[in-house]
Amino acid sequence: MYYPFFLTYILTGLFIGAVVFIWALKTGQFTDQQRARFLALEDVPPQDVTTCRKTKIEIYFVFSLAIAAIAASFALVLYALFFT
Repeated sequence: MYYPFFLTYILTGLFIGAVVFIWALKTGQFTDQQRARFLALEDVPPQDVTTCRKTKIEIYFVFSLAIAAIAASFALVLYALFFT
């Protein structure tokens, strides 16, 4: 009788994955795929990149999603072990 808990767990993971994928599409993470394959071959040191406020907010958002996913996983396992 554990299947509702694990079904919830799977659906939560799919939802979070879809949110992150849509975020990546909107911010242009998949643009310029032709250049991406040659980045490992370039001998140019990385430039000094200053992060803007929007980038910091996105980093905090993705980090908070990861923390929420870990917390939800932990809570679901505890609930399945102790309350069923």
